[in-house]
Amino acid sequence: MTRYQVNEVFDYRTHRLSMGLIALLLPLIVSAVSGERLDSISASYYTEARDWMVGLLFVVGAFLLSYNGHTQKQSSVSKIAAFAAAGIAIFPTACKGCETTPTTALHFACAAILFSALAYFCLGPFREKLRGRGGKKQLRSQIYLVCGTTMIVCMVAIAAANLLLPAETVSTLRIVYWGEALALIAFGIAWFVSGKALPLLTDKDERLMLL
Repeated sequence: MTRYQVNEVFDYRTHRLSMGLIALLLPLIVSAVSGERLDSISASYYTEARDWMVGLLFVVGAFLLSYNGHTQKQSSVSKIAAFAAAGIAIFPTACKGCETTPTTALHFACAAILFSALAYFCLGPFREKLRGRGGKKQLRSQIYLVCGTTMIVCMVAIAAANLLLPAETVSTLRIVYWGEALALIAFGIAWFVSGKALPLLTDKDERLMLL
């Protein structure tokens, strides 16, 4: 029996459920606490919401660091994602009106790595055992596909907007903010669903019983 087959103290479904809930709440919390019209989720670092953003990112990183998945590859990707989540907090984005710096570049690189890793889980491991299955399993598989694709599209859209559009247009339309928020929501939905706690999306024999 490998270490990936051992029944751990913490159920992997609880890890996923917790991460999903945090990801869903993060855009709402930082937007509310900041009290400002944010150009990006990351810009909340320069507002009253800084501690919330940094703290929640480290919590996500801690969950990802402790999450081993079911294979060595999944464990490795999760660890990379964990350090990327911490990197987003440690290397903040540039403040409004500030020039791009190496720190800013590291911030964007960490964000790309994090969402790429999360998209990998949605498009790969989460769907692997659901292929060809019907009913609620098929519905979950479709949700993972949509969420993983959404994260990739958001990353591409943000990069394209920053490259092709004037900075003022990107700021006015809040393209980065909505791209990041939508990617976080997709992340949250996918991982929350994979926690298998919702009766509507799980069969009784696989469901996580919270109480």
